Amino acid sequence: MRAESLPRRTWPIVFSVGFFVLGNLYFFRWGPVVQHTPSSWLSPADLWSTYYASVAFIHGNWNATYSTNTGFLAFPGILILLAPVAALDRSLHTSLVEVMKNHHLVAHPKTFMFSGPVTPHGTLATFGKEQLAPHPQVYLLLAPYEMILSVVALFACDALAERLGVSWTRRALLGAVEAGLLWNVSIRWGHPQDALAVGFAVYAVILGLDQRWKGAGWLFGAALAVQPLVILVLPILLAMAGRERALGLMARGIAPAVVVTIPPLAGDFRHTFTALTQQKAFPLRNHATPWTTFAPKLGGSKKLVAVGGGPVRLVSLALAALLGWWSRRWRTKPEMLVWAVAVAFALRSYTESVLTSYYLWPALAVALVVAARCPSWRFALAIAAAVFTSIAAQWNLGEFPWWALDVAGITVVLAAAAAPDATADVEPRAERGAAAASAATPRRKPSASKKKSRKQQRVSQRRGTRR
Repeated sequence: MRAESLPRRTWPIVFSVGFFVLGNLYFFRWGPVVQHTPSSWLSPADLWSTYYASVAFIHGNWNATYSTNTGFLAFPGILILLAPVAALDRSLHTSLVEVMKNHHLVAHPKTFMFSGPVTPHGTLATFGKEQLAPHPQVYLLLAPYEMILSVVALFACDALAERLGVSWTRRALLGAVEAGLLWNVSIRWGHPQDALAVGFAVYAVILGLDQRWKGAGWLFGAALAVQPLVILVLPILLAMAGRERALGLMARGIAPAVVVTIPPLAGDFRHTFTALTQQKAFPLRNHATPWTTFAPKLGGSKKLVAVGGGPVRLVSLALAALLGWWSRRWRTKPEMLVWAVAVAFALRSYTESVLTSYYLWPALAVALVVAARCPSWRFALAIAAAVFTSIAAQWNLGEFPWWALDVAGITVVLAAAAAPDATADVEPRAERGAAAASAATPRRKPSASKKKSRKQQRVSQRRGTRR
């Protein structure tokens, strides 16, 4: 980020700092202060799955990247980004601090090598009569680092709002709400890859609106290499680019994901290919949907009953392709193209065989940016519906009530954001720069000879007309 652009990103900077501070307080102080469990650290379980896959990947254990021990299912881009922390894994330890049943701390920590996902998400490990609170040293680096990766989404949404002409005050409110919604993705579930991928995809859309297609292609490629969910946005980018640029955009958008996936495919083709195509999901541990019945059964028992989410996702890809074809008519309407991106993200929630609460976030985050272009009452309705939907997604309801409530919430936000006010400033930045340059260049006054020749031409034209 350029130094001169920092004032333009005041709101995402402010809310990123707040997000970082509150996140660390939750991770390290919520247990002792609120739960009254001394020395308890909280951490999202899914973050450890990604971290251990990163440890395997960067140490060359490519055959273990997609093993059942990690449960990692995205593309390896996020594993490379976590490398600075994962590289220290073998030099760090974990302290087990013993806690008595009455939650009073016994001050004799035990230390051992932390070589597996033993503890991680805030529940106390129990060995015989001992209750032990784990303190992985790596978590002191991992927790802040994953939050830093996640807040890229806040900067991307603010940049998109600025590109659509959203006012300064509305961007402040938008930034606060976006940071609150991001909590569920990063702090509660530990999925920085989702936030980072959506942030990269949003920046790719911004570059597409500015007709900077090489940068848009590579940024989308980075997003796809981090998290496959952004593939739903590709048809809209292709519609924006047009036929003459589609091939190059697609090549840049797919190449990074292919390159980073080659090592684990070479290490263990069968398990890697199966993990990426089947996308194993657990309806009893997460949330079943009406489409769970149609997903292939992968075995398991009790809460570990698994279904394949991959084949059912072909439906959302087909719908995204249809949406991209339809959005061609909006190539001169940036606000409607961004709305189409929000709808594309929502297709995942509409069609997924197994849902988790953070799946709803990408559609809500992008739709709120478009809603900021709408009248005040519609913007307020979109904010209220998005906040309520994110909170309701944490409730333990029945299968169909939970799914219906969340899908209805996303639909309300999309409906509130539909048909926003057209932006006054829709031309690409390159054209704006050229226009500004031409306006700034002083026009030369015509010489006396040119004035005389023009006058003679007008006189001869009049004589010809009279004849």
